[in-house]
Amino acid sequence: MRIRKGRSKRSGMSMIVITVLVLFVIITYKKIDLDRECSLLKEEKAAYEKQLEDLNEEKDNLDAYKEYVYSDDNIERIARERLGLVYPNEIVFEAEDD
Repeated sequence: MRIRKGRSKRSGMSMIVITVLVLFVIITYKKIDLDRECSLLKEEKAAYEKQLEDLNEEKDNLDAYKEYVYSDDNIERIARERLGLVYPNEIVFEAEDD
């Protein structure tokens, strides 16, 4: 009867070792999978950050253009070029067309 107790202890211990090894393999596989996914997400984040930086730069350019469009100098230029307006007491010389 003692022989059977020894074998059942060994088989019980073997089951524990096999279970631990299986769990280790599963956890290792999931860790590798999560590391890969983390790496992909970091690359995606970097791409989005670059895109955000580009969009902020474009916004700054548009804000500067808006400021220029509504500036007094631009309004005066448009009034002179397109509408032909001049200041009072201003003399305008035009070239003759041949």
